Amino acid sequence: MSAGTGRAPRSAPDWREVARAYDDGAAGYDARHDDRAATRTRTRRIDQLLIRATRGARRVLEIGVGTGRLLAQLDAPVRIGVDVSAQMLALAARRGLTVVRADGHALPFADASLDAIVSGKGSMRYLDPERALAEARRVVRPGGVIALHLYGGATWSPRGAARQVMRAETVTEAVTEAVTVTEAVTVTEAVTVTETETVAAAAAAPMRLWQPASTDALRATIGAARLTITALHRLRSIRIWPYLLTIPQPLDAGAPVQLWSHVVAVLRRDPT
Repeated sequence: MSAGTGRAPRSAPDWREVARAYDDGAAGYDARHDDRAATRTRTRRIDQLLIRATRGARRVLEIGVGTGRLLAQLDAPVRIGVDVSAQMLALAARRGLTVVRADGHALPFADASLDAIVSGKGSMRYLDPERALAEARRVVRPGGVIALHLYGGATWSPRGAARQVMRAETVTEAVTEAVTVTEAVTVTEAVTVTETETVAAAAAAPMRLWQPASTDALRATIGAARLTITALHRLRSIRIWPYLLTIPQPLDAGAPVQLWSHVVAVLRRDPT
């Protein structure tokens, strides 16, 4: 169990599987992710938030550097990128960047040796957040910045909600038609047991990807890593211009569902 949570330790994907997938998709990666105005606009806006957060840092590391697209935009004398994909690192190196093949759970850098860490395109979703944030905190200096982009794990949408309602109505109608009054109690008991077993199984098999299901869940994970949040930018993708909306904090706090599909978290390692 994770200390103090009562939950089973979270299992991150095998880095070799991740590396293999990105090696296979490295050729033409940037072109495929820059082929639509909506994608370009969202990427540019999220990049700007990450770049602004690390401005003034002299030694910057990007975790999940990929092709180096984001890191190449940073104005820092020392820019280093790590990734598990050798093919992606080769593309980043062609931009003149210093790159190292490494897993974000075990960064090959000395304690407090960096001014800032950045991670774009939801790259840290492939990592165990407890281990990855602890490692990031170790290598960044006291007062240093960690800026990362993540995808939402339970973003609400009207279309998705409608589909859920339709599925629920279909199941209810089928059960109502099939079950007689004398069988109703037995069926109700069986459904209750099944639901309980499903919930228990879900709790025993934590999500493999780090995609927070709420702002509170994100805050809890970051707080457990002994990092301070200095800014949270909650954003929602939409199909029409401007393609990305800001979700204000009061709206996020008052909504019964997760409205944001992207978040940029700017963290600080406090002096110890």
